[in-house]
Parts: sequence; C-alpha cells; structure tokens
Amino acid sequence: GSVGIKVLSDVDDTLLSSGGHFPAGCDTSYPKGVVYPGCLQVYQCLENTSRTIGATSDDEPSCNLVFLSARPHVYKDFAEHKSYEMFKRLVSQGRLHSLPTLLPGKLASGIKAMLLYRFQGVSAWRNVGEDK
Repeated sequence: GSVGIKVLSDVDDTLLSSGGHFPAGCDTSYPKGVVYPGCLQVYQCLENTSRTIGATSDDEPSCNLVFLSARPHVYKDFAEHKSYEMFKRLVSQGRLHSLPTLLPGKLASGIKAMLLYRFQGVSAWRNVGEDK
C-alpha cells in the first residue's frame, strides 16, 4: 500500500500570527493575521515528500494538510467560514498548494475556558488544547 504524510497544524500562532490578541494566541513578534515566513513552504515541502514516497501521483489532487482549531463548530459553519475564506485566498494567490481540511474545536471546552480564565489564567485553556 501507499505510505504518505498527513500534516496536522494549528492556525493561530502557527500558520498566522495572533499579534498577541487573546484568546487566539500570545505571539507579538508579527502583526495579527501575518502568515509566518517559511510556514507555507514547510507545508509544500512535506507535501512534495509525501508524493515522492508514493502517497499520490502528481496529477491527483491531495489534501494532506489538516488544520486543528480551538474555534468550535457553531451555527451554519460561522467560525469555519472565516478560516476557509483565508485558505481559499492563499490557494488563489498560489501561496498554499491545496485547500486543507479544518477540524474545529469543541464548543463546551471553549466556553468553559473563557469562564475560568479569570480565575485560572492560561491553564484554563489546557482542555481546549487537549481536545484538539
């Protein structure tokens, strides 16, 4: 059988800088919404490696990139829509090699973390990360 690589990545402070805006992230080294330099090239390199070891042929579409998000699935894909629009823009600009999959977080975990943050600080978000 084929062997391939499935790349799992976060969005905030991994693909895009949060600019330090809570609750998305804490990195202030780049402005909010900036794609980290080299990040898209790493994804492309991993995709090329996957093709080299026989996962797919060059003419087959692939979706070996999966983003994990703490943002929960809510009414009519409200949270996912913004992410997919950004992914589509990166693909149309030729910066992202294929449209990735997005796995949303759990609503209950996010609500609980927001309520407990004042008392527990960043540790309130531990379950959100574990649920990803």
